[in-house]
Amino acid sequence: MAVSVQQAIRAMVVAAHTEPREQRERCPDKPVIVLSRDYGSGGDEIARRLAERFGVPVYDREILEAIAQRLDADEVALRQLDESIDKGRYLWLYRLITSQDVSFEAYRRTLINVILGLARVGGVIVGRGAHVVLFTHCALRLRICGTSPRCARRVAEAEGLDLTAARVKVLDINRNRARFVWDYFRSRLNDPSQFDLILNTDRTVSLEAAADALAAMVAAVYRPEP
Repeated sequence: MAVSVQQAIRAMVVAAHTEPREQRERCPDKPVIVLSRDYGSGGDEIARRLAERFGVPVYDREILEAIAQRLDADEVALRQLDESIDKGRYLWLYRLITSQDVSFEAYRRTLINVILGLARVGGVIVGRGAHVVLFTHCALRLRICGTSPRCARRVAEAEGLDLTAARVKVLDINRNRARFVWDYFRSRLNDPSQFDLILNTDRTVSLEAAADALAAMVAAVYRPEP
């Protein structure tokens, strides 16, 4: 890409503030796919394959980078407030380390603005409650899940952990992701009405085939404006 992801995000965030509401909510030329996933379900790989299929970026850590830029905050320390970590345990530590007071509402407001900005140009937006923010938009909202034993086996194989440690890690990260969505948006990740499609990958032989099947769903909900 000629323009870096970070530059694109900055431009989108500015546009989200300056354009009229009806203009911001128009469907972009490229599809918008929102993907919520359980740790170990293969959701990150599916996100990457969907992005390759449609020629769009994946927005994951880049969202945190954009929030740090908007709040003029330290990204490394701000990462402690990210979706996979219990933010409540680290708010006080962030203030202690950086002497910056990043309030809950400032973080939430900036997160929403970044997600709205990304929805203007298309891409695969991973996690962070984006399915709630874009509930009324033309985005395809996907939930990729799996049972704890199957997800733990994937994590154990990928990260070289024993099965017990992998299961603990899966449960901990999934619990914190669910808590993040509830704390910021008062929405539960196990609410099927929040998604257009939910895929359990326990019996999925090929994540590539799963991505191909999910790509076919884009046409069911995505209608770019002429």
